[in-house]
Amino acid sequence: MEYRVRLALDVPAERAWEQLADLPSWPQWTPTVESLASESERPQLGAAVTIKQPGRSPARYVIDVVDEGRRFRWGSNRGGVRQAADHLVQPVTDTTCTVTLTFAMSGALGRVLGALGASKIRGMVDAEADALTAAVTPRSTAD
Repeated sequence: MEYRVRLALDVPAERAWEQLADLPSWPQWTPTVESLASESERPQLGAAVTIKQPGRSPARYVIDVVDEGRRFRWGSNRGGVRQAADHLVQPVTDTTCTVTLTFAMSGALGRVLGALGASKIRGMVDAEADALTAAVTPRSTAD
C-alpha cells in the first residue's frame, strides 16, 4: 500500500524544507501529530523519532534517508509491517516548489493492514499536506 500527495507551493523550496525539517514544531502545525520526540531537532540519519498520532499508540521510527535541504524519510519495522513516511522538496523556480508526501506499508501484514486502513491513511496524509500548505503560505492581511 502506498499513498502519495504532491503539492505545488508558492514558496521557495528552502521555506518548505525548513518547516518539514524543524521536527519539534510538527505538533504545532499539523493535526496528524500530537507529540514528537526525537534524538535530534532536524532530520539526521539513524536518529530515532517517536510520534504520537491521534487515535494511535506512540510509534518509534528511525530516519533512514536524509538528503539535506531536499528529502528525509522515517520508517519502522514492527510485527511483519514496514511503514515509511517520505518527505521530498523540489525547487521549481526561485519562489516555488513541489513537496511530495508519501506513506507506504509493506511486508506480510503491511499489505493487508494497508488495505484495511487505506481510507484513514489517505485522510492523514491529506490533512498533513493541507496543514503544511497553511503553515508555509503567507497569510494576506486586510489593509
